[in-house]
Formats: sequence, structure tokens, C-alpha cells
Amino acid sequence: MSFLKKLLGRKDTYEPGKRVHVCVECGMPVEDHKDWCAIYRETQRRAEAANTA
Repeated sequence: MSFLKKLLGRKDTYEPGKRVHVCVECGMPVEDHKDWCAIYRETQRRAEAANTA
């Protein structure tokens, strides 16, 4: 097996890529929501309500 790894140039340790959560409404990563996104506005409204309470 190590011969095939050397031949094909595979790494011994596989590091998966970073997972990105995508918004269903606007299709952008959750960190980069669009201002018009209803889900973004709702989470902002809830965060403001939690901060004032």
C-alpha cells in the first residue's frame, strides 16, 4: 500500500476542508449574510431582544 501512496503522491494524513454553513434563504455563508435575508433579519431581531432583556 505504501508503494501505491508513493506512486500516486497521496498524503498519509487526510485533512478535510473547512465546513461552511450556508443560509437557505440567501445562499451565502452564514457569516456573510445579505441584508435583505429574512433569516438574517430574524436572528438580528432575536439577538437585540436578548440583549435588552
